[in-house]
Amino acid sequence: MSSYLPERHGPVRIGDAERDQAVAMLSDHFVAGRLTQDEFEERSEHATRARYADDLTLLFDDLPDPAELQLVQGPWSPAAKPVRQRQRQGPPPPFMMLAPILMIGLVVTSIALTAPWLLWGLFWIVLFSGAHRNRWQHQHHHRR
Repeated sequence: MSSYLPERHGPVRIGDAERDQAVAMLSDHFVAGRLTQDEFEERSEHATRARYADDLTLLFDDLPDPAELQLVQGPWSPAAKPVRQRQRQGPPPPFMMLAPILMIGLVVTSIALTAPWLLWGLFWIVLFSGAHRNRWQHQHHHRR
């Protein structure tokens, strides 16, 4: 320790941050099933009224330390599972090749069922626009 500070011989006082951290740790133990609802409420109440660090350590005497929990976790634990990296796969399945065509068919079908006049209107516009005549004239013009 520093030569300016006297040696401590008594308990160390804690603040709100330490009390909040203790309640959070108790909450983790409650979620893990190590504490019942009544035990959690009782210990949380004691943690919020604690003034010294020793008051908090009594609340955790029968609970495992977070560092020990990491060692105890077996292969069933979600934290112990290795993160799978996405592997490069071959070509997509054939259904995925047809998906755009099926989606267009679905859109056209839904329009035909809800607003058939729209499709009839597009049909007559294309029919009378003369687009097919221009193509026919263009093909015959190159043959000469």
